[in-house]
Amino acid sequence: MKKKVVAIIPIKKNSKRVKKKNFKTINNKKLYEYLLEKLHRCNFDEIYIDSDSSEIEKYAKKYGFNFIKRKPYLAKDNANGNDLLNYHSKIITADIYFQLFVTAPLLSVKTINKCINILKKSKNKDSILTVHEIYSWFWFNGKPVNYKPKILPRSQDAKPIIQESTGLYGIKKEALKKFKCRIGLRPIFFNIPQHESVDLDNLKDFEFLKRILKK
Repeated sequence: MKKKVVAIIPIKKNSKRVKKKNFKTINNKKLYEYLLEKLHRCNFDEIYIDSDSSEIEKYAKKYGFNFIKRKPYLAKDNANGNDLLNYHSKIITADIYFQLFVTAPLLSVKTINKCINILKKSKNKDSILTVHEIYSWFWFNGKPVNYKPKILPRSQDAKPIIQESTGLYGIKKEALKKFKCRIGLRPIFFNIPQHESVDLDNLKDFEFLKRILKK
């Protein structure tokens, strides 16, 4: 039986750290357009945009996306990605739910489709997320995380620290229903190139993105 896979893209009208960051213009294009214009080339059965913005609602209708008007309680600062996905799973029927963010504008169609296909075919894993592997030595709260200072290892022997790219999450409906979280207990960590893992959270990130797009 074919598994129904849906994508849900939350786009909030306002943001705290960078004012209206989802709507900032970069190289004559709004930030949200970079991801959205790729999605119709991805292997989703349905694509939904959730927003409290009338601009996004018009864009969704113009370009053939399903639109969900953001509930006021989900537009508050204390609402998170899990809250949104749990709500969406109650109003959208699917076998696999993907949550993608426009603050990850360099995610490629190839990466997205690979994540879809891997999770669809997986029998033992319940979720997937994009990550970036960092090979270095780390400390936290004054203590080494992944090495012993008395035994200085070779850099090529470093075990990577896994960093969430926060751009893409996918989860099977059974796991989402059970754990109420966008990451299950048996996730797949899908490593992506460093440039694709760019997550726009402050003004420096936007400047970095501009430099990448000019190359």
